[in-house]
Amino acid sequence: MAQKEIPYYNLDAAVGPNCPNVTTDVMLVQFFLHQIYSFPGKDNKPAGPKIKIDGQFGPVTASWIKHFQNEVKMKGKSIQADGRVDPAKGAQFTASSISNTHYTISFLNFNHCSRYRQDHNHLEKHPLIPGALKTQPGNAEPKAPGA
Repeated sequence: MAQKEIPYYNLDAAVGPNCPNVTTDVMLVQFFLHQIYSFPGKDNKPAGPKIKIDGQFGPVTASWIKHFQNEVKMKGKSIQADGRVDPAKGAQFTASSISNTHYTISFLNFNHCSRYRQDHNHLEKHPLIPGALKTQPGNAEPKAPGA
């Protein structure tokens, strides 16, 4: 039987405090967080203002990242709850060589895909994906970890 790999969307640079915060990378993280916490029946939404998909890293995006990481960690998953989202290197579910935990971007991909499988396969067609992500090669299109 033929197999299809699940699309994996990676970052070019880290998103978080004191990180490069490239606009399109921040947009991808914001999009995933927005969609994951907009899913019908999703409990435990982050407190405070709703996240905007604007590519600007600020206190709202920071709190949503930290909330997501803490939620994943509370489920017993191996994740660094440090408020940053690093690009995955190596195999997508390989642990980081520094923290020996799994990448937040991998958990964002998995959580989004498990809720929105059809949309996840073609993010470039999603109505909430900003134009900058649609036209940026490698961001709205699946990208291998470490690529």
